Amino acid sequence: MAAMLEALGFGLLIAVASPAFGQGPPEAQASSGRLLEIRSYNLTPGARERFHNLFVRESLPLLRRWNVDVIAYGRSLHDTDSYFLMRAFSSIDERDRIEQAFYDSAEWRDGPRADVLAMIESYTTVVIDADDGTVRGLRGSLHAPNGPSDLDLLLRLNDDYITAIKTANAKRFSEILADDFLCTLSDGRLLSRAEFLEMIAKPGTIDNLRADKVNVRLMGDFAIVHASTSFTLPDGLPGSGRYTDVWARRRGEWLAVAAHVTRK
Repeated sequence: MAAMLEALGFGLLIAVASPAFGQGPPEAQASSGRLLEIRSYNLTPGARERFHNLFVRESLPLLRRWNVDVIAYGRSLHDTDSYFLMRAFSSIDERDRIEQAFYDSAEWRDGPRADVLAMIESYTTVVIDADDGTVRGLRGSLHAPNGPSDLDLLLRLNDDYITAIKTANAKRFSEILADDFLCTLSDGRLLSRAEFLEMIAKPGTIDNLRADKVNVRLMGDFAIVHASTSFTLPDGLPGSGRYTDVWARRRGEWLAVAAHVTRK
């Protein structure tokens, strides 16, 4: 079943080129340099929330690591067991190359693949030519018809947190840290919010920081994020560690209230 589903995704490719879409002949499509892939999933009854949570927690970060440009994703409005995914490519050849590399990767096959395919009854894929304005308009606008879920928001905030560390962006941290934020460092020091911001503003001592195996545990207006890290030490050797971040919803906004970092 798993092999059949993956083959189905490539076999149901439909290239749309008609006056109704304003695209013109096939040769005009080839020169536009922008393709939009729209995938529609029919899920097993009652599985959509589990599918969505698995997608945003594991599949989406994995797709991004493999340079797949995810434009939009989310729950379909017309029934309770449908889901969509939109991805953009510069050409059919690029689509085939990137998707084949992704689906053949050990990260996918040994990671969320089995759980994802177990929740899919069938899916279809349509690929159309789209201008940049259309892609920009769709990007980020359809992640959740009723607004982003708390899980979506916390995963994005976690990405912002890691990016702000890599770029020494104290301004971004000042926006997402609570006034009473505390951080325990790997050497045992406990930093206040002001001390943490001062530390972040200085040049970093590690490179190539990456977060993996991000696990968000939601508990109402409280959430705990666990993840592993990998990075390059100043001497060029590889390093690794873990972190735990604690988030609280205050006045409708998620803010980081505590962090604990370990390294080895």
